[in-house]
Amino acid sequence: MPQRNRMLPLWLHFAVDLLLIAFLTTSFYYAYYRLPRNLESENIVINRRNDNHPTYNDYSSENHESELDKDSWVVKFADKFTDSLISTEDSYTSPDISVKLTRNTIGSGKDTITYYLADIYIADIECLQTGFAKDTYGVGYTENVIDMHRSLSAILAINGDYYGNGADGTVIRNGIVYRTKADSSDICVLYYDGTMRTYTADKFDISKAAKDGAYQAWSFGPSLLDNNGGSLTEFPTSRRILAKNPRTVIGYFEPGHYCFVLVDGRDTGYSSGMTMSELSSLMSELGCKVAYNLDGGQTSVMTFIDSVVNRPYEGGRKVSDCIIIKERKNKK
Repeated sequence: MPQRNRMLPLWLHFAVDLLLIAFLTTSFYYAYYRLPRNLESENIVINRRNDNHPTYNDYSSENHESELDKDSWVVKFADKFTDSLISTEDSYTSPDISVKLTRNTIGSGKDTITYYLADIYIADIECLQTGFAKDTYGVGYTENVIDMHRSLSAILAINGDYYGNGADGTVIRNGIVYRTKADSSDICVLYYDGTMRTYTADKFDISKAAKDGAYQAWSFGPSLLDNNGGSLTEFPTSRRILAKNPRTVIGYFEPGHYCFVLVDGRDTGYSSGMTMSELSSLMSELGCKVAYNLDGGQTSVMTFIDSVVNRPYEGGRKVSDCIIIKERKNKK
């Protein structure tokens, strides 16, 4: 008896096509963003110009006190530094670095928010550095922040912008331009002179930033404050990002004075997280002139003196980069 041709139902064709598309998309994403591979770097070195910020260790107070510039950070913040290293569970001071860590809570019950503030003074800009996972610029290279903290001999660390999770976005780290291709994100630049500025993507000129002495640049955002340090209520990002989430922020008060803020979230009764508007208000209330939102959610982690400070959502995750405070290796 001859067999009759049987055609698959139309819905099954669609289902098979969708499964195939999903498989191919997932395979491409994994191969492009998850398999470790080095990225070609622009490798443009931005040299540090001579500045007027000698550190405590650049001079002995006995012989060179008169040579210290009155505006140098070591003089300006002299009451923050100590002649010798002093470390406690919530503070660290040395001739070049001062870090004071506090745990803070807002609200109560299910509305409780817990955040950690690291108030930072440095005598030299190179006490604030960045690091790559596996010490490699590329995609697919990830580590826990605490592991990068240890390998980089950091005192304090937070996650960065997770540059390795995408192909675009300006990347300048420790004075080297790795990637110039901008995306649509706000950009934050820390300059060698200690100033910090944020830019919308359409207003950012990487050539000018390099000429002006860019030392670090991150692409995530958004910028959290207006030009006068005031809070904002509108941000160029999606509703999902604007909602309550764990947060990581780098803040700027003035050259030599910065802060790291870590807001825990998605943990009812301990910390619900902050909306972007709440985060903006917090950074303004702290007195920051510039504040910039870094990667958050499960990425948000702060470490201090070899330990994880916060309670990362679901234990945190491995990331491509971090921002650290550390002693300079080569002191004059």
